[in-house]
Amino acid sequence: MTGRTLFNRVVVSLAAILLLSGCATLAVIGGARKAPIPVHLESALPAEVGAETSNLVALLNAAVEDSAWPGGILLAARDGKIFIHEAFGYHTYARQRPTARGDVFDLASVTKVVATTSAVMRLVDSGHIRLADKVVSYLPKFSGPDQQQTRLKEFVTVRHLLTHASGLPPFRPFYRISGSVENRLDSVYATPLDTLPETRYSYSDIGLILLGKLVESVTGQALDAFVDGAVFEPLGMNSTCFKPPDSLIERIVPTEVDAEGREGVIRGTVHDGNAFSLGGVAGHAGLFSTAADLAVFSQMMLNWGVYRDSLIFQPETVQLFTRRANLIKGSSRCLGWDSPAGEASAGVYASSNSYGHTGYTGTSLWIDPDSRLIVILLTNAVHPNREWKDPKYFDWRQRIHSAVYECFPRPRRNPELELKARWASGSQ
Repeated sequence: MTGRTLFNRVVVSLAAILLLSGCATLAVIGGARKAPIPVHLESALPAEVGAETSNLVALLNAAVEDSAWPGGILLAARDGKIFIHEAFGYHTYARQRPTARGDVFDLASVTKVVATTSAVMRLVDSGHIRLADKVVSYLPKFSGPDQQQTRLKEFVTVRHLLTHASGLPPFRPFYRISGSVENRLDSVYATPLDTLPETRYSYSDIGLILLGKLVESVTGQALDAFVDGAVFEPLGMNSTCFKPPDSLIERIVPTEVDAEGREGVIRGTVHDGNAFSLGGVAGHAGLFSTAADLAVFSQMMLNWGVYRDSLIFQPETVQLFTRRANLIKGSSRCLGWDSPAGEASAGVYASSNSYGHTGYTGTSLWIDPDSRLIVILLTNAVHPNREWKDPKYFDWRQRIHSAVYECFPRPRRNPELELKARWASGSQ
């Protein structure tokens, strides 16, 4: 270890200690001075953070009128101050039940970062796994369906799964396989690679399913039990869980109708067919949460792993997982997380140091360390049918995330990011 590396590690550890003691006014991460870090969230009027939100609220309502989604929740915070926490629209297009701030949403692929990546971060922190470890060393069943594929899979690492560079395909309909959960998992393990590891980026649900099983293999606990005890309980995220209990059902927003062989409105069980067929707990989908809980999680990430009196992650681990991995040329992926690129869902003002993720049901979460900003948009855009999403959901998602930055004077456009055609043409 070099003297510089040792110095940086000492600095980040001291910053965490200061934050935990509640007396930090300036954090120093990796040798770089950062702005003051708030220890916990609090509500504030928009004017207290220099924001004007009237146009943002108007845009939320316009998106509902345009059928981008039936309704949803927007929460944004700057410097630890929640300056907007707005419920808009309804649970369905029947407009019988207005959306409420405490409503619970199926997060879909946001599960990948809030649950599964968090679990991996804890295990990296504790030294139980390393990013360069081979997946087969934890999951011997990750083999086949022939000898050549078995040999190829021996090269797949934890890092490859986190960055979607394993060579695995994006998706397979495991929910169509009859029999037990174990039968479907056997098919997951036997899924052949499409390419050699670390040669191509391919966003893969299958890779995150495997990561979830890897966490269970290492910890000896179910994924939901481990992440609940390691992350959600210490943060007080009491409305965040897999397989929601009956006590939460009335607050859960419905997703799709008659999807992937299931009849009726899906509400209270995971929308994703593969996650549902695997028992409701999977590394790629299955988590439910509220905007308020996700805000606590996001502020913890902005605080470099600390919230109130809980050290969830080491600061250097947060830094490692939230910067671009640069494993595949042109890929925007961090470790588990994504970073903004092209027609980014994060909007056109998000800094290049931002990180976040989206979910198929209509959810998105972005964290911007440079602007000290959290933006959480939860909708049920797949209701009543996923075909309703394209293109209006994607257009409005970018517009709303951009509009949060526009609440502040003179937002700085990121030249690497592009407006979607609808907004580039001047449409409102």
